[in-house]
Amino acid sequence: MNHEYFMKLAIKEAKKGIGKVNPNPLVGAIIVKNGKVVSKGHHEYYGGRHAEIVAIENAKRKNIDIKGATMYVTLEPCSHYGKTPPCANRIVKEGFKKVYIGILDPNPLVNGKGKKILEDAGIIVKHGILEAEIKELNEVFITYITQKRPFIALKFAMTLDGFIATNNFDSKWISNSKAREFVHKLRNYYSAILIGANTLITDNPQLTCRIKKGRNPIRVILDKDGVFEGKALKIFEEDGKNMIFTEKKIKNIPQNVEIINTSDIFEIINILYNKGIDSILVEGGANILSLFLKNNFVDKLHIFYSPKIIGNGLSPFNTLEILEIKNAIKFCPIKNKKIGDNIYWELKTCLQE
Repeated sequence: MNHEYFMKLAIKEAKKGIGKVNPNPLVGAIIVKNGKVVSKGHHEYYGGRHAEIVAIENAKRKNIDIKGATMYVTLEPCSHYGKTPPCANRIVKEGFKKVYIGILDPNPLVNGKGKKILEDAGIIVKHGILEAEIKELNEVFITYITQKRPFIALKFAMTLDGFIATNNFDSKWISNSKAREFVHKLRNYYSAILIGANTLITDNPQLTCRIKKGRNPIRVILDKDGVFEGKALKIFEEDGKNMIFTEKKIKNIPQNVEIINTSDIFEIINILYNKGIDSILVEGGANILSLFLKNNFVDKLHIFYSPKIIGNGLSPFNTLEILEIKNAIKFCPIKNKKIGDNIYWELKTCLQE
């Protein structure tokens, strides 16, 4: 049996949960009997049924006999009671013969325990199928669980000569319309979007996700001096939540705003983690981008290069100063592609030369 083929189908199924399951992982499950796929399922939304249960119940709804069948699931079936009962116990109850697992669950509540429940029941279990691909799929969840902080990605558009705006802060538009459409897919993927006060006041952005069936990310604003106060800003008119970190005591707080009185970046990251925010897309200006880079709070970069030259302007790294090349922050390219006349480059932090 082609295990990788069926696991690829499970991965495809898992991706249907993008933008709906955070801070839970993206999980897909495929049930195979007599060499044929008889049912599929994915984790549909946070707090909802897990992928294994969806696949099982889809089969039962069609009166398909799954006793003795094989399941392919991207993540180890859970072994504990959370918002739903343990999936491992249900798999045992339904009489599966074999279970192939992509990766073991990094969550200490599960790690290895779900696999053991299946094995103790006499089910043949193997794990580590397309492991690298599934870890990349769930990089947000793995970071959130193992490092106890949100996964953090920086996004910016820049000219060929390396600027994100002119010296008078004009940046509309460096990237093209197709690149901006792609950004809305990123906003659907990440749980929160973060900018600084300068971007908030200068651009007055909506910070929404404008794709079909997309969700608006939580909007996080770093505004140490509280310059937003009293201003009519678009974020206050949009659906969704705004969290503003400031040292100023704010008197009149808009209805959809939570004020948190701190400007310490380490405290901010910890607060966001404790609020269940598993991922952040940083779309701020130069000061905010540099702040995250110099404090080593970057997991990924999303860069859009535009074929424009302005000669002088605002660098995205204007407050970052590294004196020796050996100390440079290193990134590993993941993918690049043309988006119209722009080049999109996705990179992750790495230790390699």
